[in-house]
Amino acid sequence: MLPSAIQLSPIQRPCRHGRWLCAWLTLLAIVHVVDAHRSSAQRFVFAVDGRNVQTTNGNDKPVSAFSLPTQSTAVKESIEDFQRFVENEAWENAFQSLETINSKATEGFVERPDGVLVPSRLLVRTLLTSMPTAGKSAYRVFYDAQAAALWEKASGAAEVDMLTQIVEKHLISSWGDRAADRLGDLYFERGDLHRAQAAWQTVLNSCPESELSKAQLLIKVATAMTLAGHAHELGEIQRSIQSRYAGDTVTVAGRSAKAGDEIARLLAEQPTAAAPVEVATLDDLELPASDEPLWQFRYQTSAATNNPGNNIPGNNNAGNLAQPFPLINVYGQPRANDFRIPVAIDGQRVFLNTFGVEMAFELATGKMLWRTGRIQDLNFQQSRQGALPERYAVLASGNRVWSVTRDPGQLSQQPPMFTLVAREAATGKELFNSRRTMSTWSIAGMPLLASSQGSVASDGGATLAAAGQAADVIYVGASRTNKSAELSLLEIDAQSYKLKRDITLGTHAVDPNQVYFDRTSEPTLALEGNRLYVDTHAGALVALRPETLSIDWAITYESPPPQSGYPSSMYQPAQLGTTGPLAAGGLLFAKGMRSPRLIALDPAGPRPTWRRPIGLPALLAGADDKHLYTGGEELAAYDLQTQELVWSTRLPSSTSWSVPVLTKSRIYQFTSRGIFEVDKRTGEVLRLFRGADLDALGGSLLVTPTALVTVSNAAITAYPMNGSHSGGDASASAPAAEESNTSNETRSKS
Repeated sequence: MLPSAIQLSPIQRPCRHGRWLCAWLTLLAIVHVVDAHRSSAQRFVFAVDGRNVQTTNGNDKPVSAFSLPTQSTAVKESIEDFQRFVENEAWENAFQSLETINSKATEGFVERPDGVLVPSRLLVRTLLTSMPTAGKSAYRVFYDAQAAALWEKASGAAEVDMLTQIVEKHLISSWGDRAADRLGDLYFERGDLHRAQAAWQTVLNSCPESELSKAQLLIKVATAMTLAGHAHELGEIQRSIQSRYAGDTVTVAGRSAKAGDEIARLLAEQPTAAAPVEVATLDDLELPASDEPLWQFRYQTSAATNNPGNNIPGNNNAGNLAQPFPLINVYGQPRANDFRIPVAIDGQRVFLNTFGVEMAFELATGKMLWRTGRIQDLNFQQSRQGALPERYAVLASGNRVWSVTRDPGQLSQQPPMFTLVAREAATGKELFNSRRTMSTWSIAGMPLLASSQGSVASDGGATLAAAGQAADVIYVGASRTNKSAELSLLEIDAQSYKLKRDITLGTHAVDPNQVYFDRTSEPTLALEGNRLYVDTHAGALVALRPETLSIDWAITYESPPPQSGYPSSMYQPAQLGTTGPLAAGGLLFAKGMRSPRLIALDPAGPRPTWRRPIGLPALLAGADDKHLYTGGEELAAYDLQTQELVWSTRLPSSTSWSVPVLTKSRIYQFTSRGIFEVDKRTGEVLRLFRGADLDALGGSLLVTPTALVTVSNAAITAYPMNGSHSGGDASASAPAAEESNTSNETRSKS
């Protein structure tokens, strides 16, 4: 339990009706379902957090390859009835419509005209809080007695439950604001900072007529955010207090203070608060002076430099790709290996997961520390079918390394069964395998490790900023073995390895297990503030509350389905990668793997703000305080304020999983010709470092204080940082354990 930093506010008078809110016509735009007979060009204006948004609905609705559960026809009809009754001020009939919605609502969504989907559990609250003042007054006549009865029962063990019922069912009653405020106090006393913050913000956002002190509520929210490690997100609260409530008196930990002074104190006491993830803070790199590496581990003798999306002429050994990697497609046509090679770094070691064979190397020397098998023993039966290379992952955190993998001896097994495994980072000893305790789940996508302070790690890591932090919980996508088209999110205790909760997000239009040639859609996760975001990369972005693992909202976007089964012999799958979601400039950006559009939302609404065309292979590379950067076939920078393209630079081809590294003023991209250093301001190429992996297609960059590590489709190579390496010495060369042979070896230079 956290020490009390806030003096709980005394019970104050209940919410009173006052000034009119937005016109009632904005009411059901949040949940309005458009009649089928209305013109596709019909325009709607609706309000989100007091801001008018204009959009279209009809034939321009994006076609998604992922479906989210929707409400029944009866619920939608009741919403329309409610709208009609509110228009005619038939309040009793309107409230009866709400009762019908309460009794028939499921876990599905109702879609707003702008494409945002609202879950049923928030439906009634949204309808109530959006009513005009006359409607709210009528509601209190009908329901204040029920709310008062719940308030009287709100004590002891039943207090949280009774208060929750008031907030969820009777928020606009005379007791709603007090119930939400008290609920926040109780959660704060328990140390549940996210729920406390949400409860207080409910009063601020949904009870504008409340007589509770706005300054006190804002300071409570700011204190909870600071203790939760999110002090860097206090900018909006600070601006609100300084502009409207700076002179108001608040009570904090038994003392009185001015709200303006208190918010300044909270910010001043957080000099080391974490910077927002969207701001690139990595120092510019000094690329190695010599092409000679510290060490190199090769899992292929060489790699063809042809475009990986094209056929390679010759026989099945075209390009001298070494076994065991698939050399041909399902029709026997040779292709270059463009499969993602999962690698992670923890500051001392480099971890590799090649189709279930996991290995660890000493970062400084390349010495192999442990392995779970031999690469050359893998057998793909000369086909990509069933390999599903995009589903493998590896992630390092603290003294453990996590991987998404499957038994290398069952690579051709259908349906594929992927598991989550935890190992000791130093020894490789298996600590946990979901196959034993969660055998009904097949894991999908890169896990996200989180602690009470926020995200710890969500990918292999371009930097070591998160290294050493211990994770409390792990989030990961999964599907049930008997429902492989259905996507769920799992929450697993990172210490006990027990499954805490799971939630179904929706269903793929094409079963991923029936996709043999195209890249399958794997979800990507991001934790921002008090929201967990999941991009399905199949046409839907979902926002959840981590404290309850419940869906707040979702939005669908254009995303055609992948090819299932066996396509025509002339079919060439596109180079596609998965990145994001990404927070930048107060917005949340997403770029679906198969989507031709870049979308952005203001998560406070949520309110869609961007939906601009972009190249299909484009990846979200990162952002700073002015620009959003994308990779893929070309590097590009977009102005966060105007959405305009600032510059674009086409570089030599690279793998589809090659994500640039952003520093304070540079962008670094590992391509088939080497590492390009690009000026972030202009897009000008400043330098090319060729390196020692000359026959690769490019790939990933990993940055550590002592070494720059490149990961290609052919090898892992480490170079010294900051000119600390003086050159190679052939006499110091040493093989890595037993893995040294013609197709995979480590070269070590001192």
